[in-house]
Amino acid sequence: MRARKMAIAWIGVLLLGIVSGANAAEVQKYVWGSGPMGGLWRIGVGAAVQMINEQYKDKYFYTAAASGGGVENVRRMIGGEFDTTWAHSNIMQEASTGTGMFDGQKPFKDMRVMVFMGDQAVCVIALAKSPIKNFSDLAGKKVNVGAPGGIGPSIAKSMFKALGIEDKVKLSFLNPEGAAQGLKDGHIDVALAPGSPFTPSFVEVARSTPIRLVEPTKDEEDKIEKNLPYMEAKVIAPNAAPGENADKPRRAFFWGQYWVALPRMPDQAVYDALKVTQDPKNKEMLTKVMSLWGESGPVFGPVAKMGIPLHPGAIKYWQEKGVKLPPELLK
Repeated sequence: MRARKMAIAWIGVLLLGIVSGANAAEVQKYVWGSGPMGGLWRIGVGAAVQMINEQYKDKYFYTAAASGGGVENVRRMIGGEFDTTWAHSNIMQEASTGTGMFDGQKPFKDMRVMVFMGDQAVCVIALAKSPIKNFSDLAGKKVNVGAPGGIGPSIAKSMFKALGIEDKVKLSFLNPEGAAQGLKDGHIDVALAPGSPFTPSFVEVARSTPIRLVEPTKDEEDKIEKNLPYMEAKVIAPNAAPGENADKPRRAFFWGQYWVALPRMPDQAVYDALKVTQDPKNKEMLTKVMSLWGESGPVFGPVAKMGIPLHPGAIKYWQEKGVKLPPELLK
């Protein structure tokens, strides 16, 4: 009887060890919000997800979830659907303070920053033969501002309001692929397309259809920068984007974006995600897919001003790299 009890006890210990071993080896699963099909973020996130899943195949499995874009990403993070995502600085601030697009909602304080993902351009694109020469010419025209839930509609409306043409523009809400085709076919007059600087869909259209970047006048720049402090008019370097006068400097508006995560993501998971994507060789490969990866890095001044802290896993990673982090981010 005693021998039987000991045998049963040993079997119990063995089973417990098997179960514990299985749990230890369980792959951690995370959902990473990206963007609309054909858009820059959808492609950039997809490449990173594939890389992390391959290099940590026994540890993590990320899913690149399609979305309408920046605003929807943050909304779905607030709802707990996304563990991590990319977000624009203005949307991050509005979500964390319960203002703007998030007016009337409880301020969202569970957003943690991982890394700066570069400046994104707001390109206003027309056919080369179009008579539209500046932003004020958009009055009375059919302008695509992006899919609902993305950053495009919010940015466009704010820019048009600053210019005093908010009620004069006819809005269209196509995704990047639909907008590129719509511009080519003449169904829309102009497309406002956040990109780096152009989204892949417009780069593709430019191969067969002459297009032009509509540049703001100095007066239009002043009005927009005064009313939208997170926007800055800067130069697109020659040969950095297709279209008419591609070999010359052209001006567009830029603003920043960040890779963020929920506090519930383990510190090690965030650390490992940064370790993979910021590795020089991996980063070079990712940059070939989406140029913003080449701009990614520890640029945290804007979020320090907003009071949005770094994720502990990111703090560990950047401190190991010798980066001096703003004290406001170390909460």
